Amino acid sequence: MDKKVGIIDLGSNSVRMIVVAVNERGAYRLIDQAKSMDRLGQGMGDEEIIQEESLSRSLSTLKVFKKFVDSYDVDLVIPVATAALRRAANQKEVLKRIKKETGLRFQVLSTDREAYYSYLGAINTLALEDFIMVDIGGGSIQIAKVQNRKIQQAVNLPFGAITLTEKYRLSHEFTEAARQEALSFLQEALYNIPWLSKEDGLPVLGLGGTLRSLGRIAQQKYAYEFNSLHNLQLSPDKALEIIDELAEKTHGERIKTPCIATDRGDIIMGGLLPLQALLRHLQPPNYILSTSGLREGLFFEKFLQDLSPQPMPIQNVLDHSLYNTLGRYNMNITHAEKIHYISLKLFRALQRVHNLSSKYERVLRTASLLHDLGMNVDYYNHHNHSFYLILHSRIYGLSHREILLSAFVAGEHRDSKLKQVHEPYFERLSLEEKKIIEILGMFLKISEMLDRNQYGQLTKISTFLEEKDFTVTLLSSEAIGIEAFSIEPFKDEFYDLFGKQLHINTDHY
Repeated sequence: MDKKVGIIDLGSNSVRMIVVAVNERGAYRLIDQAKSMDRLGQGMGDEEIIQEESLSRSLSTLKVFKKFVDSYDVDLVIPVATAALRRAANQKEVLKRIKKETGLRFQVLSTDREAYYSYLGAINTLALEDFIMVDIGGGSIQIAKVQNRKIQQAVNLPFGAITLTEKYRLSHEFTEAARQEALSFLQEALYNIPWLSKEDGLPVLGLGGTLRSLGRIAQQKYAYEFNSLHNLQLSPDKALEIIDELAEKTHGERIKTPCIATDRGDIIMGGLLPLQALLRHLQPPNYILSTSGLREGLFFEKFLQDLSPQPMPIQNVLDHSLYNTLGRYNMNITHAEKIHYISLKLFRALQRVHNLSSKYERVLRTASLLHDLGMNVDYYNHHNHSFYLILHSRIYGLSHREILLSAFVAGEHRDSKLKQVHEPYFERLSLEEKKIIEILGMFLKISEMLDRNQYGQLTKISTFLEEKDFTVTLLSSEAIGIEAFSIEPFKDEFYDLFGKQLHINTDHY
């Protein structure tokens, strides 16, 4: 039976909840999420008092979220609070009332712990080594410098989208003068962080609801072909262009902007100006968006570690994600690994013929391990289902483009009309990428035929490359017949791709 955890994040601007299930194989999946923009930190003022109206809104939401987690029969509920409650002068009274009315005992995270969990959520779902992380919340901003996948420096700035909006009149009364005043304040704050330097040349990784809104606008503006926001990459110039365009709109136009939630439109500039200041200050080579942050980080540390202890952060994000996906769909891992073993041997044996970079081994690994995912939908056309599932299963550790290539390669393992069925995606590929799909797809087709029975008789292969021929010798625990015979339909296509005659020899012990 699945174990379930519910995580509730009570922030200055929003209350958010996720429910994650972990099956008996240790594979996890998100099964529900919800949010409400309750503005707990609104109107706290210099006295830093949480107001009754704001608290009442949040209490109503927390009661609903408590019913959510109860209905899922979760094994563990983790309620945490951040900036608004952290700085509230009436913190104890508010926490006591929340406990009395909802039964939830909230832990107020320190600035260091908040930054750590945000980092943990991002680093375990992105294959990044060195970067500057910025998490823009309603009442605070976390900035951290990550090198070799470890936090080296971190700072908490005690202001965020709500507090900046209130202090500099960035909502209904927004003016260019107010914007420049806020930017001047932000630039000074950044200048006073001694380790934050453009000389490092690090990309900027953004987290938070405001930056997700920016990502959605970018997807629409630049006709981005993927729905996923996680690992969306933009040039800093494009991000700044969007911020400038929003600044030129009236308040009424901003709150009606597609991709911006109505209840975020009035504080959107208060959340985007810190990013604008940071991009100007650092002049980074790239801007990347993460949709995984604090809640996911809490899950990794508080729940996943109890089930499957492992070093944090996860060392190989892609492999962790691939095996989690295999576990979620209850796939035959032995067969998947055998297909990868064979296809990788073929890729490397013919590398001086096809001349593809070793970086495409990541695509081949993803496609070969996940090629049969579509079996969970139906045997017939399962290669088409595999394409769709890979494209939409949030594979971590790959770029969006690599995920698309992996989906096409996996779909190529059976003869089909895959390209026609998924033409909108296929037409966005370059000629070079289409060729890559053909080459990797051929390796996958051959590999699938050689382990067709999935019984594991094939234990090893050896290859021999000559001027006109390519010979694959199969070592098996039993005599192999149908597997070698199944390669026949692909020999002409193999010759067209590589200019070599394909030969299959068999041996058994």
